[in-house]
Amino acid sequence: MNTTRPVRKPGITVKDIGGETLLYSAAEEAIHILNPTAHLIWELCDGEHTAEDMERAIKASFSVADEHDVTADIRRTLAVFAGKGLLKEGSSL
Repeated sequence: MNTTRPVRKPGITVKDIGGETLLYSAAEEAIHILNPTAHLIWELCDGEHTAEDMERAIKASFSVADEHDVTADIRRTLAVFAGKGLLKEGSSL
């Protein structure tokens, strides 16, 4: 994995609703619902954390089987964030 540090795009409204998080992008006129794992990844898209940092945080916060590919999950989640216009240009992995 590289050392890219993803950054959330400004202007995204975040609201916690029970066990999920709602993101609203006024620019895209879109609502996105995040599960707890995606929410943690979203919170770590602050320009300070690498994918390796995100993997450590997920393993520390959730019960993850040793054989589960957390890195692939992070890459997919970041690709979705980027594809939905939620990350600043060039900040996905």
